[in-house]
Amino acid sequence: MLGFLERDVHMELNKPQDLFLLSAGDVVTKRNLFDLIQYSKVSGSQYWGGEEVQIKNTPQQGINWIGEPPACHAVIIKTRPGLYEDDGWAGETKTAYHYSFKARGSEVSYSEKANAVLINQPQYQYPVLLFTESDDSWTYEGAFSVSEIESKYVVLERGSGFAPEQAPPQEEVAYQEGGRKYVTHLMAERSKGVVKALKANSAADCDICHLNFSKRYGVEYIEAHHKVPISTYSSSYVVKQDDFALLCPNCHRAVHIYMKKNGLDYPAIKEKLRGTEA
Repeated sequence: MLGFLERDVHMELNKPQDLFLLSAGDVVTKRNLFDLIQYSKVSGSQYWGGEEVQIKNTPQQGINWIGEPPACHAVIIKTRPGLYEDDGWAGETKTAYHYSFKARGSEVSYSEKANAVLINQPQYQYPVLLFTESDDSWTYEGAFSVSEIESKYVVLERGSGFAPEQAPPQEEVAYQEGGRKYVTHLMAERSKGVVKALKANSAADCDICHLNFSKRYGVEYIEAHHKVPISTYSSSYVVKQDDFALLCPNCHRAVHIYMKKNGLDYPAIKEKLRGTEA
C-alpha cells in the first residue's frame, strides 16, 4: 500500500528525456509538463535537452511529439476520458484506450502532423506516452502502441510495441481503402492476399543481399516489406505486388532501423546496405 501512495508524489520533469523514465502511475503537475513542452524548444532554457528531443506542437494541444516525424522518438498524449465521443478506456482493465483524431469541424485530415504521428506509429514503432487528467495534474498511464486505426480515432494498446531492433516482420501492416476508414493491424486481408501472391510468383531471394533462405537453411521463408509508407496512399489506391520488396529477416530488420534513425526511403536504404557488402 505504501508503494501505491508514493506514486501520488509529483514527479519533476527537467528534460524531455525524463519522460522515458516515468513509470505507470507517476503523477506530474500540469504546470511542469506545460513548461517542459514549451521550453524544450528554447536553447539554453532549463528544459532544453538538445536539438533532437525538442517537443513539437504547442503545450495547449492534447498531442505532442518528440523529434521530427515521421521517425520521431515518441508521441505524448494528454487526455481526459470522455472528453470526446470516442475517447476513453475500452474496458475496466485499462489495457486499451480510444483516442480521437484531431478534426477541424467534423473533417479529419490524416496528413495533419498531429494525426500522422499516430498513423505512422505501427511502422516506426515509437512509444505513445499516455497521460490522463486528474485535477491540476497528469497521471502517466504508461507507454502504448497503435493497434487499430479507425476513421475518427485510434486504438492504443498498453505496451510500447517493439524497439526497431526487435520489430517483428511488418509485411502485414497495410492500408485498406474504403471511404475514410483506415485499417492498420497485423494480417490485414488485402495486403495478406497480395503478399501471398507475390511469394507464390517470385523466387525467395532477398532483394538486398540475395540470400535464398530455403537453400541456406532448408526452410521456405521470406518476408515482405512495404516500399512506400502506408500513410502516403490515397483512399483510391489499390495495393500491388510491386509495392513490396521480399527481404531476408536480417535485411528487413536493418531497413526498419535505417527508416527509424535516418528517415531514408527504401531505394536509398537498399543502395546503402548493398554498399556495405563489399
